[in-house]
Amino acid sequence: MADTENSTAERMTFWEALSASCGTAADRRNQYHIVAWCLAWSLTLAGVSTYLETHSGLRGISAWLLAALPFALSVGALLSYLRYLRMADELLRKIQMEGLAIGFGAGIVVTMGYQVLERVGAPAMSAHVVVVVMAAGWIIGQLAATWHYR
Repeated sequence: MADTENSTAERMTFWEALSASCGTAADRRNQYHIVAWCLAWSLTLAGVSTYLETHSGLRGISAWLLAALPFALSVGALLSYLRYLRMADELLRKIQMEGLAIGFGAGIVVTMGYQVLERVGAPAMSAHVVVVVMAAGWIIGQLAATWHYR
């Protein structure tokens, strides 16, 4: 009975294994910074897009500055992710790189493949679809690599 309890206690659930791959306290802190930057970026992108659609008469420097705001926040998100990668240990960096490789590859396959479908009558694909495919590929790649290296 004791062997059964010990083996059960030593097994990790999927979520425990996933969170164990999050690295050190510094890695988790850097991940929080990435999430904060990405939230600020996505909320600003949605807000600015909505505002510019509803206020189509806005012109001039104020319109350009407003439209540039999401770009500025995206640079912050990118730089925080680069800092995270540079400070991460080798395993965490490898997991991230595999996720990025799958996300990038999925984006290329979908983009290039769909262009051929458009030539035979498929509706035009929005850039948002490519972003979703790449993000989903990145997440799936990270999960697969985490599972593989656990």
